[in-house]
Amino acid sequence: MRSNIRMSVKSEEQGAAESFSEQTHYVFAGVYALLAFTAFGLNTLVLVTFVSDRSLRTPSNKLILSMAVGDWLHAVLAYPFGIVTNVSKDWRSNNASCLWYAFITTLLSFGVMLHHATFAIERAVVIRYSIISVSVQRKIRHVIIGLWLFALLWSIFPLAGWSAYAPEGSGLLCSIRWQSSDPSNIAFIGCIFFFFFIGPIVTMATAYYCIYHTVKNISQNAHGLWGENAAPTLEAVRGEHKTARMAFIMSLCFIFAWTPYAIVSLYAVVRVPRPIISPLVASLPAIFAKTAACYNPIIYFLLFRKFRVSLRKTLQPLARCRRLTKQDEHHGRIEFVTALTGSDKDGSKGLVERSI
Repeated sequence: MRSNIRMSVKSEEQGAAESFSEQTHYVFAGVYALLAFTAFGLNTLVLVTFVSDRSLRTPSNKLILSMAVGDWLHAVLAYPFGIVTNVSKDWRSNNASCLWYAFITTLLSFGVMLHHATFAIERAVVIRYSIISVSVQRKIRHVIIGLWLFALLWSIFPLAGWSAYAPEGSGLLCSIRWQSSDPSNIAFIGCIFFFFFIGPIVTMATAYYCIYHTVKNISQNAHGLWGENAAPTLEAVRGEHKTARMAFIMSLCFIFAWTPYAIVSLYAVVRVPRPIISPLVASLPAIFAKTAACYNPIIYFLLFRKFRVSLRKTLQPLARCRRLTKQDEHHGRIEFVTALTGSDKDGSKGLVERSI
């Protein structure tokens, strides 16, 4: 198995065009560094806020928390490889590094995409079928575990011999082997496009259409159905709708980030054995896809009021400590100046005059 993987990596490496200038590699390294710093910082704030505020850990928000963990791991385990490989311009001394990068990015990307589709389904069930939503939400932890296990399974297949991980773009970083005319490899690519791109997009579109249709009908028929209880009912439904809107925007941003990479990858499959794609064109969508890990925390802050309130409470102790530190420094300077000038509170002479 390992020999097959090495042969795949070496063959793709020989075919990769290394036309990047040194400046381009440093620009790419800088972009990876910026993404790593941004994704790590923003998702760390999300994780700390969820950990410190138990009221945020609702069944729906557990999906958000799981996605934040995936984005945080992306910043910690994957992006540093993009920095190192572009600065050194060589990973070939250790093929395991390239395979590790391909495996971890595939696993986390698959997992997060499945979470977006599941979040859409959960929102549709909660809004449309309130009776069974309670039982669904109770099982959300098992659903999350199942999502990550399913993503792990399909990430392991290339290591086990079904398709392979191979260099992409300039050949510095690895991904799924897109350029292959082998029927088995084409079947694998077809499966992952269905399970992790086309399927989730269709699922999300269907779920959000159901949400829109349900909220519209409830708003139109509220007074006729519930009379005086229409106002609180509408308020509850609109609250759920706001969460659904946030989930929709998150999904839209994720699709926006990954669609260029999916198009280029599919084009490489169709144009086998000689796709007319330069290394730069092949590398840009891959880097653009990595920005998906930075979107969600910004969306939480802009659209999730309860998260904003909890974040402020979480950061208040830090701000208070900083304020106290500044006050201590200020008082220390005053005491030092007082000691030098001799202007003590009790009117006694200062150090300078005493010494004279």
